[in-house]
Amino acid sequence: MRKFLKWAKRIVLGLITFIVLLLIVGFVFERISRNDAEKINPDGSFAEVGDHRLHYFKKGNGGPTVVFETAFDPAGHLQWYNIQQELPTSYTSLSYDRAGILWSDRGHNPKSGEQIAEELHLLLEKTNVPKPYILVGHSFGGTLVRFFVNKYPEDVAGVILVDSQCPNDEKYLSPELFKMVNQGLPGGFLKFANNFGLARLMFKNMFPKDKQYQYQNAIMPALLYKSADAVLEEQDQMSSIKKEASKINSFGDIPLYVLTAADEKRYDSFIKDDKLKLEMKNAWTKMQKDFLLLSTNSKQILVLNSGHYINQEQPKIIENAINDMIKR
Repeated sequence: MRKFLKWAKRIVLGLITFIVLLLIVGFVFERISRNDAEKINPDGSFAEVGDHRLHYFKKGNGGPTVVFETAFDPAGHLQWYNIQQELPTSYTSLSYDRAGILWSDRGHNPKSGEQIAEELHLLLEKTNVPKPYILVGHSFGGTLVRFFVNKYPEDVAGVILVDSQCPNDEKYLSPELFKMVNQGLPGGFLKFANNFGLARLMFKNMFPKDKQYQYQNAIMPALLYKSADAVLEEQDQMSSIKKEASKINSFGDIPLYVLTAADEKRYDSFIKDDKLKLEMKNAWTKMQKDFLLLSTNSKQILVLNSGHYINQEQPKIIENAINDMIKR
């Protein structure tokens, strides 16, 4: 028994030593990689918004301007990058990185819905892009555009919600399901992982492995360390942002398109219980239909064969919706 315990202690000590060495190597690698990341040239331009700069990517020169708001996502404007390449240059399209994400500075402003809207408005003013704006918001981005419409309605010509998050989803979900879908990322663990190079491995392939996403997959591992902290900060403020957004329940007669993912298997990867899966499907259907009440001039577009990330799975549908709204 003593001999067994002696060997067991050696094995445990060896494992601890090995893990510590791995963490040291990961920490050093992360610091070297961050220095290398500083050498990556941004694909867009910068504009001063108060005490910091926001990075944006612009195409086209005419009006109106299509403005993209990203989901709760460290990829920032890269989620819209391929779609912008396909849009006509006869009008302007602009995507950007919220404060602290990718190449944008964090600044000192709070991460609130109203502040994010103010920074976006100032960015658009500084870049002199043509008014009016058509706002395209995916998921959490759909919640954020409510603040912009509420604060600057005279500048908005249309809104396209892409499988938008519902700010008052607690009304539609049972307590069990609400907790499941709103539990968020494990913040403490991700901050730890971000310091020791593990986050790079966890989010190595945020985009599909298709050739068209080679650029995004090359950029994200290098700049993830910077975006991760900003996204976790947004997560900390998520409940308060949603609470304020739920009070904004009218866009007047501003044209509104509601794009809804309609793949029957979209929840299979994270909801295993069939009863909860059916509840989620019915609740999401109801939420999306209720978005139509935001405007007296609205319509819904069901996107077949697509999960939540319509911008990756069915980008042509978004492009068609934008072009259709431009024509209107």
